[in-house]
Order: sequence, then structure tokens, then C-alpha cells
Amino acid sequence: MNMRKAAGYLGDSIRKYGVGATLHDLECRLINKAVQFQVLKGMAVRTRDVRDPSLFRAPGFDARFLREGELWIYAQDPAHQVTPEFLSIALARGDRCYALVDLRNGNLAAYGWYSDRATPLDGHFELRFDRAWTYMYKGYTMPAYRGKRLHAVGMCRALRTLTGEGRKGLISCVASNNFASLRSVTRMGYRIFGGVYLLHAAGRSFTYATAGCRPYGFWVEPLAPARGVAAARDFSKP
Repeated sequence: MNMRKAAGYLGDSIRKYGVGATLHDLECRLINKAVQFQVLKGMAVRTRDVRDPSLFRAPGFDARFLREGELWIYAQDPAHQVTPEFLSIALARGDRCYALVDLRNGNLAAYGWYSDRATPLDGHFELRFDRAWTYMYKGYTMPAYRGKRLHAVGMCRALRTLTGEGRKGLISCVASNNFASLRSVTRMGYRIFGGVYLLHAAGRSFTYATAGCRPYGFWVEPLAPARGVAAARDFSKP
């Protein structure tokens, strides 16, 4: 990053998120030049936490969990960011994809993946949580449909469906320096309950979860190297 770009980034970040947040982001970036380090904010949402009722409505879209056959069709188009390899593993695990499909043309507009079991974060770490909750990961909105809050709408619709199935709500995590995502999910209704620190250096992985994570059974387990290879390949976008 040259000096002009660096100055532009700093000014923009300070205006949007403040000095403290910008310094935290710089710290994370500097540490990651030497080792893999990340702080994940754990968060949860129940239907009663969603303050905007319009987020449960999806006019013009077919909002539901997709069938396996539909997923395989969508996986053939790289633009959807779902590879056949990822899909095979996600379906074998029992994970489900909740999507918004444009009723006018059948185009996939937005989606998110939902799991009720421990889920790899990358090649070194696996997220674990109380299975009374459902973990949401790998959300994606197609470029043509961005700016319409479809990511939040999809999560809220999935939340309502999963609550009807007996789940407490959704649980998720966002990197502590991903300020745009943190702002978006907290505005939707997610409540941050704690954090998990992840460090991978010299071939070894270490984790620490804060006390607020305990009521949710929320923590991260280092992955064995053999399992880590598959995780890095197939769950690279939590």
C-alpha cells in the first residue's frame, strides 16, 4: 500500500469508525504480517431481537431452504461462489442453504449456510457451539442484488423458520476489525456476547474464548493438520 492509498484508507476509516477502531485494524494487519492472528466477535440473535419487522418480508423473492437438486444446478455457475466440492461436503454434514430467488427470472439473489454442528473456520480452526443454536456462515449476495438488505432479510427469514423448528436462534461470528459487517449485523439485531482469540504460528494453533462465550458453548478448537487441509479448501468463507 503506497503512502497516498494508506492516507486515504486512514482518513476514510477514521471518518466511518473512529480512531480506536482504525488503530485496532492496523494492529491486526501488522500482527498478521508475522503470524496468523484473529479476534472473532461471537454473536447471537433471536426473533425478538429483530427490531425492524420489514426484515422478515421478501416481496418479489421465493425465500426458503433450497433443495439438493437446486443447489447442484446453482453450483455449476462459478458466479454463485458455491463449488461442487464445497457443496458435497456441506450436504454430507447436513448443512442447509437458505436463499432468496428472484421470482421474475429464477435467479439466485442471496443465500446463507446454516449448520447445527461444529464447523471449520479455515485450515487451522473449528468453531463449536451449543447445538440449541444454529450457526450461520458463508453469506453471499449476488452483485446485481446488493444494496437491498437481502443478506439481512435472508437471515431473518431463516431465523424465523429455524425458531419454528425449535432452535433458540442464530449464532455467528465476525472478525473484530470487519467494522462494516459488525455494524450491519448489530443493526439487524445480533447481540455480541464475547470474543475468541485465534493464533497460528510455527505450525501450532492456539485459541482463547472470553467468559461471555460460555453460556453459548461458543469456542474454537484447533484442527489436526489432516482435517485442516479439507477445511481450508471447503470452508474458506465462514
